[in-house]
Amino acid sequence: MTALLEVLVVLLLARIFGRLAVACHQSSSIGEILAGVVLALALVSLPVELPWLAGLKDSEAVEVIGEAGIFLLLLLTGIEMEPKEIAEHSREAVLVAAGGMLLPLVLGCLLGWAVLPPSDLKQGQMLIIGIGLSISAIPVAAKVFMELGLLHQAVGEIVISAAVIDDVLGLVLLAVAGHLILRGDLPDLTALLLLLGAVGVFFGVAIGLGLFVYARLWRWLPANQGGAMSLSALLLLALALGLLAELLGLHFVLGPFVAGLFFEKQRVGTETYERVKAVVGAVTSAVAAPVFFAWIGLQLDLGAFAAVPGFLAALIALAVLGKLVGAGLPAYWCGFGPRHALAIGIGLSGRGAVELVIASIAQKSGLFVAGDGTDPGANPIVSHLFSALVITAVTTTLLVPIGLRCLLGRYRRSP
Repeated sequence: MTALLEVLVVLLLARIFGRLAVACHQSSSIGEILAGVVLALALVSLPVELPWLAGLKDSEAVEVIGEAGIFLLLLLTGIEMEPKEIAEHSREAVLVAAGGMLLPLVLGCLLGWAVLPPSDLKQGQMLIIGIGLSISAIPVAAKVFMELGLLHQAVGEIVISAAVIDDVLGLVLLAVAGHLILRGDLPDLTALLLLLGAVGVFFGVAIGLGLFVYARLWRWLPANQGGAMSLSALLLLALALGLLAELLGLHFVLGPFVAGLFFEKQRVGTETYERVKAVVGAVTSAVAAPVFFAWIGLQLDLGAFAAVPGFLAALIALAVLGKLVGAGLPAYWCGFGPRHALAIGIGLSGRGAVELVIASIAQKSGLFVAGDGTDPGANPIVSHLFSALVITAVTTTLLVPIGLRCLLGRYRRSP
């Protein structure tokens, strides 16, 4: 009963705030995130503790549905896009992804080097800050571009493609950071080649399935099931690819995206494609996505606001600036106008759930302690590093729909 009540509260508030945001000519995801923020603030500020809300922030039911939201958003994004769209802009996407990852990574590491105290864990802490600033939230940008009708324009295709590349590289870097945390040194060339090999294996299997299995599979499925068998088959493929990604040390989000990417009309048939897309889109927009965005807002931790406001401001500023310059300049050099180059930088600025995952892994590994045997509370930046990364994730995720709608809300043509 408690789990049902928690999901009910989160979904109800997310839908109400989402509709209010739309009424104010903003993306519904802004309202949904703010619903989570309001709940997070209520949990710490209400004068009377409400037992039925006490465990909301750590609710397993809300987290599971939130992860389902990530899964379905990425699946829907893949369904909406086509492999040829990514291939057409592969050069620009690689350049944007490289700049949008390297500059924030360097800026984050430099910030950590400047402000963190000397300790055995300083290198790992610096790297986690850099990784946290370098990744991008694919679901956040995807939803906004869908709402604006720009997912199939060059700017939307490049942002999604570059975000996928950034997240893959970010996960490789996270494995490097894990090696550094556990063993105290960076992995050797053999270990790095194994990490890159895992990436190659995943995409090799996924592309092989898409090119040689999809068309045969959907020809074999019965056509009289009203799309039910097709939806089940697609979900099973997405889950299997997500599991493969996890087993290879990558993130499960790659699975649903690639599974949806090869779900094309010419492979599965127009009628099947439209039915499955309609069902996935309805479930995503009605339940899964609102709970996901509200769950992000729920993770807000206010500790860093009061304890290390200067460090927090620098972290957020570098997070935004790193993507605007690192991704925006390569886009401009590739021929995009200033408006669209800036939109690409903004589209890659959100960190969303991926940064929350990175921060949680680092916290569980014991990285956010002094590292030299002293009380971690003796250094406020170290003791509030997790809180600062969470606030950065929530803040940058909020900025993406606001910035993109301001820049592209009335613009519908390719540059």
